[in-house]
Amino acid sequence: MGKKKPKKKQQEQPGTRNYDWIPLWGWILIFIVPLIVSEYMFYVAGRQLSMVLFPIAWIGFWYTLMKRSGWPILKKDQDK
Repeated sequence: MGKKKPKKKQQEQPGTRNYDWIPLWGWILIFIVPLIVSEYMFYVAGRQLSMVLFPIAWIGFWYTLMKRSGWPILKKDQDK
């Protein structure tokens, strides 16, 4: 009753995309560029509340995405 089944490592299924070709600096740009552009747009439009809330939501989105997927972007260098 108290025995737990060992977790199986999630295996890549056929048809899933593999993003190993994107270097770490590419992922950093994918994270930073939309954040900077949106901050500029909010600044021009005079939306100060959005300038504060959007980065919180953006960082939370990426954190949740990476946590749920097992931090594959940061772990791919360790696998090699």
